[in-house]
Amino acid sequence: MLDRILVFISNHRGTIETGKVLLIALLALVSLFASIYVLWASPWTGFRFIYVFIPHLYLIPIILLALWYPKSGIRLIGIILVSIISFWIFAEIFGYQFSISFVMLYTGLDLATIMVLLLYVKDRRLVEAVLTDLIERSEKTASSDRFYGEFEAIISALKSPDEHDREEAVDALSGLSDERAILPLIRSLQDESPYVRRAAAEALGKSSSHKPVKSLIQVLTDQDRYVREAAAEALGHLGNYAIPDLLKNLGNEDWRIRIGSVIALRVSSGSLPSLDPVILVLSDPSPYVRREAVKTLGRIGDQSVVPYLVQATKDNDPGVRLRAVRAVAKLGKPEEVVIILKRCLQDSDSAVRVRATEELKNIDEGKI
Repeated sequence: MLDRILVFISNHRGTIETGKVLLIALLALVSLFASIYVLWASPWTGFRFIYVFIPHLYLIPIILLALWYPKSGIRLIGIILVSIISFWIFAEIFGYQFSISFVMLYTGLDLATIMVLLLYVKDRRLVEAVLTDLIERSEKTASSDRFYGEFEAIISALKSPDEHDREEAVDALSGLSDERAILPLIRSLQDESPYVRRAAAEALGKSSSHKPVKSLIQVLTDQDRYVREAAAEALGHLGNYAIPDLLKNLGNEDWRIRIGSVIALRVSSGSLPSLDPVILVLSDPSPYVRREAVKTLGRIGDQSVVPYLVQATKDNDPGVRLRAVRAVAKLGKPEEVVIILKRCLQDSDSAVRVRATEELKNIDEGKI
């Protein structure tokens, strides 16, 4: 059933795109006429005070536009601003007096919502990081003010039975830039609270030291997914300090350490001496590790790895093949890629076939 739906969408893409545009236009017109009715034609004068909410009507077509056409971000912000100014001019013409700054204040939330939505569509992790930073910044500042940079007070708080106190202490250590903070942070990687462990991993990623590398690698086996992700990112931030150990652990007997090491290499700020160790991971017994290896080669590789990625398009795991199609299309020469993609159109997995179709279309349209 899913296969038929995907094929139908692929075969009727042009009609669907036209339908999307018509739906957005229809909703925009509905919003416009609703605005005119409220400001001009409504028999109930008191109802006109709802004008401050009118710009929100346009959120429906704009959100659809953001979801379906995420690359038009700046134009969407422009549409909102033009709508507000047009609304202001219209109200002035018909004698409705109000402060444009007042409406801008109400619409500021809409602008922020749209910007976040556009970023979310394009890069979910980026938006999550921005929002988390905004939410936690005041908390971290409060925790730093609480301890006033006193090292002994922070160490005492790390022994508190309250996990919030321990998390605040870890955040305070993170902002100290003190070599003495590294060992307590390493110990906090074993804390019973996943929030504390995650905060400790993030703090150690900013330490610019080789000392936490081995401990962070062990944390790649943590039972909490977000702690494992934080450890992988921290190892990436440590760059050249961590790369030798990461390469060594690509052959670790624990698949979680292997997968975390591959991810850390992908996001590493350091310089990888050779891609050969990552290429070898393409034959890893775990399909999850192979998937991440393909993604890593697609991110940091060049045309020299294309033959290995081509081989990965024949992997017995559809997830590996799907990622390999993307990577080959990104790194390969168009004339060579077309041959591979046409073969992938016959893949047994519908997602792989759809991806191959989309990449071929991108080549035809000159996007690659």
